[in-house]
Amino acid sequence: MIIAAYNAQDTLARAVSSALAQKISVEVLIIDDASSDDTVRVAQELALAHDNVRLIVSTENGGPSIARNKGLAAAQGDWVAILDADDAFLPGRLQRMIGLARRHEADLVADNLLFFDWQAQALAGRAFRLADDHVQQVSAADFVGHCMTGRSPFDYGQLKPIFHRRFLTARGLQYPPDLRHGEDFAFVLDWLLAGARFMLMGEGFYLFTQRIGSISSDSSGQSRTILNLQSMREHTLGLLARPRIRADRALARLLSKRADAIRDQAIWNRAYSHLRARRPWALLMEMLRDRRSWPMLARHLVRRHRARASAR
Repeated sequence: MIIAAYNAQDTLARAVSSALAQKISVEVLIIDDASSDDTVRVAQELALAHDNVRLIVSTENGGPSIARNKGLAAAQGDWVAILDADDAFLPGRLQRMIGLARRHEADLVADNLLFFDWQAQALAGRAFRLADDHVQQVSAADFVGHCMTGRSPFDYGQLKPIFHRRFLTARGLQYPPDLRHGEDFAFVLDWLLAGARFMLMGEGFYLFTQRIGSISSDSSGQSRTILNLQSMREHTLGLLARPRIRADRALARLLSKRADAIRDQAIWNRAYSHLRARRPWALLMEMLRDRRSWPMLARHLVRRHRARASAR
């Protein structure tokens, strides 16, 4: 179990407790990413209280990819699970997922995500509507096709699979160290391109926490919902140069489509920031600068109108 933590003093104990509450024995690796709060102290107390909790402290903030790679290098179990420091597992998650992996001879398995409202301390829906007993295999094309930032109903790049460590070691897989956002997408796609068998289950056991000021952030303290879209787009375009992808025209088209979706999301983010702040002149200038924001603004206004109408 790998928990990359940056300024996670308020939520780390919850994450670790949910890992220790699993019905199978686990090794919990906390990788502190040069936190500036009391995260290290909280982690040290957890490590002293539990023999199967270890702390690795980074002297410089490198982002989630580098922190997780340190965890991958130190992990010793047959399976590796990633848990964000502000999220949590429901009891029985790992047991259920490993059992499914063995039945389907899978190299990685993902479950549904359950959205958790931090302020209300309550569930607020699930990532996708699948029956709890639903199980399907996800190909590279399926995965990329569901990772259209800002367009997909739910972005599969946000899933939190468990990974078979033997496959990871044999293929030399790791998170892209220079990527701070979209690293989960890149990591899973590398598995699929390496021939991994990926199974997705409809049942959800991962509590994906929605809160302002999330600690799944970089050294600037940005929320998990504020992404470096430019770096994500550049990484996606860079994938097109790989021989394996050049040989698969359908997959290459999907990646190009994802790059376009990321670009459009960046355009919309700029326009929406002016709309939300009620800066009409700035919004107008943004729309004149890039006309691709026009249809996105129109769709937003239609959705808002419908929402108000349904609330009456």
